[in-house]
Amino acid sequence: MTETQEKRLFALVLILVVIVALLAGFAIYVSYTKPSLVTSQAGPEQNTISVAGTGTVSMTPDIGWFTASVVTQANTAAQAEQQNNDAMSKVVSALKDAGIAEKDMQTVEFSLSPVYADSKELGKPPALVGYSVTQSIRVSVDDVTALGKMLDIAVSNGANEVSEVYFGLSEAKIQQAQSEALDLAVKDAYTKARTIAGTMGVNLTGPISVSSGYYYAPVPAQLSAVAEQAAIVPGQLQYTMNAQVTYAFT
Repeated sequence: MTETQEKRLFALVLILVVIVALLAGFAIYVSYTKPSLVTSQAGPEQNTISVAGTGTVSMTPDIGWFTASVVTQANTAAQAEQQNNDAMSKVVSALKDAGIAEKDMQTVEFSLSPVYADSKELGKPPALVGYSVTQSIRVSVDDVTALGKMLDIAVSNGANEVSEVYFGLSEAKIQQAQSEALDLAVKDAYTKARTIAGTMGVNLTGPISVSSGYYYAPVPAQLSAVAEQAAIVPGQLQYTMNAQVTYAFT
C-alpha cells in the first residue's frame, strides 16, 4: 500500500470515529427527559382566634405542717448532743401519743457548733465555753384543726423553737380545686373568644386546640397567743388554672 493510500485510510477511520461519537451523543440527548416540577396547592389557611382563660378558686386548707426544734448547750459536745437527743425523744414521743404517725415526722436539721465568749482581757481571742446542738423535725398534721394543739404539745414537751408553719390541701382537695379552677378557666376563654368573634362579626365553629397549666403554693399561717394554746388562722388558699384555647371561626 502506498503512502497516499495509507493517509486516505487513516482519514476515513478518523471520520468514522467522529460520526460514531456524534451519533452516541445525540442518542444520549434524545433519551434525556427533563424532570417535571410537581407542585401541590395547600388548602386555605384556617381562620382562628387564640385566647387565654384564667380560673381561680379559694379553698379552706385541710392539712398543715410545722417545724419544731430543740436547741441545747453544754460544756462538751457529747453532753450537748445527749441532752438534745433526750429532749427531742420526749417531743417525738408526746406527738406520737397525740396521734401523729411516725411517717409524718421527719428530721430536717441536725447541727453541732462550738460556742465562744468574748474575752474580758483586751487582745485575747474569744474563749471556747461550750457546744450547741440544734435538731429540727418537720411535723405533718392531716387535720388542720389540730395544728395548734400539736404545736402546744411540741413546745410543752421540750421544743424551744417552732417555725415554718404552713397550710395546704390534701390530694383529694387539690383535685377538686383543679377541676373547679379549670372549668372556670375554659369558660373564661370561651367568653373572651365569643366577645372577639362578635366584634368581628364572625361565628365560632368550635375549639381546635386546648392546653392548660396551674400554679398553687401553700401560704404561711398567722399565729397568735390565746391563753396557753396557739390560735391558728389558716385563711384561704387560692388555686389558679390557666387555659390556652384556639377557636376556629367562619
